[in-house]
Amino acid sequence: MKGNEQLPASIRRWIASNRDRMTDLLLELVRHDTVNRVVDGTERECQHTLHARLQELGLASELYSPEEVPGFREHPAYYPGKDYGNRPNVSAVWKGKGGGRSLLFSSHIDTAAVAPGWETDPHAPYIDSNKLYGLGAYDMKGGLVASIMAVRCLQELGIELQGDVRIESVVDEEFGGANGTVAGRARGDHADAVIIPEPTNLALYAATRGGALWRVTFRGTTGLSFNGEEVRNPANDAARFIVFLEQHERERAKRTGPAPWYAHSKDTLPIIVTRLEAGDMGSPLCDVGPVECHVDIWVECYPGVDEDGLREELLAGYERFCGRSYEQGLQKPAFARMIRFLPGSEVDPGFPLLPLLADEIEAATGRPAEVTGSPFACDAFVFNAYSPSKALILGPSGGNAHAPGEFVELDSLDALTEIYAKTIVSWCGLSS
Repeated sequence: MKGNEQLPASIRRWIASNRDRMTDLLLELVRHDTVNRVVDGTERECQHTLHARLQELGLASELYSPEEVPGFREHPAYYPGKDYGNRPNVSAVWKGKGGGRSLLFSSHIDTAAVAPGWETDPHAPYIDSNKLYGLGAYDMKGGLVASIMAVRCLQELGIELQGDVRIESVVDEEFGGANGTVAGRARGDHADAVIIPEPTNLALYAATRGGALWRVTFRGTTGLSFNGEEVRNPANDAARFIVFLEQHERERAKRTGPAPWYAHSKDTLPIIVTRLEAGDMGSPLCDVGPVECHVDIWVECYPGVDEDGLREELLAGYERFCGRSYEQGLQKPAFARMIRFLPGSEVDPGFPLLPLLADEIEAATGRPAEVTGSPFACDAFVFNAYSPSKALILGPSGGNAHAPGEFVELDSLDALTEIYAKTIVSWCGLSS
């Protein structure tokens, strides 16, 4: 870190003295229900709260509707079918004196749905054993708060920067949304580098996986064969397909991923059956087979794989698994997209923010930074494929994302705030 040699120690002391202010802000944000309802959402009140807090810091903060951004719906990454009439984004900037590089922290304010099994109110956060529990605390309001506290820390230490620091809070990231992020890019909110505070357990992700959520449909015939009719139960075909998916997931796990970010990955690329549907659910009894059977699946992939290629991989693999082709009578499943395809993305190993962040992670944690590809898909592709601003992912430690008992580790937020604050100084430059 360049600049004042006493600054790192001052930053660490400030963070230690301001834990309560950090937790208070995070508690306030988690109390807001910002569940993504897929087509619409409930982010508005929380975004207004956040906007007010950013204004209190003296940042030039704006609330804006994605629908009001010129070129939003025409943007090549825009995905139709969503309602943003009451779902504003927040965009704030801490202006530098000029001559330095700019840095953008891009977070999403929406959360996944409330999963079954919560033993407490997911929007009544609480702290226990240095962990803050609540829906969205880990994914990803904790990282958002760390970025805000980093700016507050530098301001209160009297630091002036050369380059601008931007903080944005976007709507509709969960469930393959990404249109909130698209709106920011269509609006022209760019920077020389981007940090996405998704939860990473303080690892640094220079790439993200992609993924597709499909409804796979098998069709057949129903009834009883009283007169020799041919009956084909699509549930049997669907069951065979599910067994194939399980085997295919194991086979993919044996192969290494693409270099450099996934060449040494030991994580399985998941193929998850998320829902099964067959038969007449409205009938009190069913004595015949269904005409259709639907299998909803989430399938992840590495950067460089497109949606058509991923689908063809499954179709060809299913043929091999069954030992016969579709031309020979094998039932060919129909694939229907349920959300946008999320392409994987990556940054060049020479991206200058990478070594800077790695050094700050090591300084804050006392261990070498883990620099790799993420085990999940997210909206980083919007930056890396559709904007001049390349994005890295670095966020807090915690657990139970998208599950009951979600929590973020408060010590990791302290470390993350330190990493962010020191990175801002090194990247944006101190104003003389």
